Amino acid sequence: MKKHLLFLFLTSLFFLTVNVSQTKAAYVSEGTSFYAYNQQNQYISEGFAFYAYDTQQASTLPVYRFLKSTDGTRFYTISEAEKNNINSHPEWEFKSEGVAFYAYDTQQASTLPVYRFLNSTNGTRFYTISEAEKNYLIMSTLGPDISVGLWSYTTDDIRATPFKIQANKTYNIKNKNGSVIAQVPGGTITRVTYDTNGNLKISGSIADTLSNQEVSFDAADGDNTNMVFDIYRPNSSYDQYRGKVKVRYTDSNNIWVINTLPLEHYIWGEGETTGTGDIDHTKVMTSIFRTYGYWYVKYATKYAPYGFQIRSDSGSQIYAGYDWEIAHPNIRKAAEATRGVVATYASDVALTPYSSWTDGRTRSFQERWGSTAYPWCQSVPDPYGKHPTMTTAQLEAAGNHMVGMSANGSVNLAANYDWSYDRILKYYYTGIGLTPVY
Repeated sequence: MKKHLLFLFLTSLFFLTVNVSQTKAAYVSEGTSFYAYNQQNQYISEGFAFYAYDTQQASTLPVYRFLKSTDGTRFYTISEAEKNNINSHPEWEFKSEGVAFYAYDTQQASTLPVYRFLNSTNGTRFYTISEAEKNYLIMSTLGPDISVGLWSYTTDDIRATPFKIQANKTYNIKNKNGSVIAQVPGGTITRVTYDTNGNLKISGSIADTLSNQEVSFDAADGDNTNMVFDIYRPNSSYDQYRGKVKVRYTDSNNIWVINTLPLEHYIWGEGETTGTGDIDHTKVMTSIFRTYGYWYVKYATKYAPYGFQIRSDSGSQIYAGYDWEIAHPNIRKAAEATRGVVATYASDVALTPYSSWTDGRTRSFQERWGSTAYPWCQSVPDPYGKHPTMTTAQLEAAGNHMVGMSANGSVNLAANYDWSYDRILKYYYTGIGLTPVY
């Protein structure tokens, strides 16, 4: 049995091999850092990528390699279904090169996941074992992670009605140190309740197990971007959430259920709008939602003692998760069209308050709340968002502070005046920029 280094060679394409002779024959060393260069193939060695077996061992599976001869693209998969799908589509022009090496399809002791990324513009793929590289690539497309407090239990509540969770694929159960307690097949329910002395008790999918303070759940294959958990949210029809989930004990009145996911995925589940009507209004709403979330990622500390950054309810802004995303697909379309864009003022994030209606003009932040810290929130005429019947006092009693944008003004401007989303935002928020931050 031999365990080999896999060398990763960089060009616009990627090539992985356990055959060291392939590296010696084709590449010339450029120094002690073991970078190599080949003038014909234009590959640059980035050193070893990870370890794998050159012969099949217990519990390992073959990783298949395919070559697209028209452009030199190579594709690797451990999935028999993907392999068979490629072989059944000769028009894709991929030719099988057989088994490249052997690896595990679930995490084993002392192993780490190899992440695969697709460049949707040119069809090439990138493979890495590096968490830093993975996180950089995810953030460059989906933004930084945001941790969302979904709801909380008291110790009595969770004892009476334990937390339940299942997933769309195999998932890890981990303790607060990140160590894997167990791997559970998708569709299998795990329960968590409170025991004593800060310990949470895990049951259902595994034998009763205690974990101090935290129990977390994530994808066993390392890819949380397509992970969806069903967490049986109490008194709600919105039970499914992307990303990672954690149950965290702080004190007897605060056992929080926390959802951590990339900021863009968070926006797809925005519960502040349904995404109906003109797409430019939906772009306005997703941009505001992203701006608020991004500010919380950068600066918020209010909920740090409980292990998260922002709440999922109107105490912060309403986030309803994957069920809402599926039911209201235009939100995702608008978010993708404005990906990474936040409101800024003087190179910093500009929080963008809004209310449903005005009485014909918005209020400055200073006029309403006495602070000069938000100079982009100035009073502007708002015939577009003026309520047709309610007085100022009635609007205020209904919760309309009238600072910043009026949501109905945005609806009107997008639908009836053909204003673009950026024009709408820059009208209601004086002097802001709309800046892609990732």
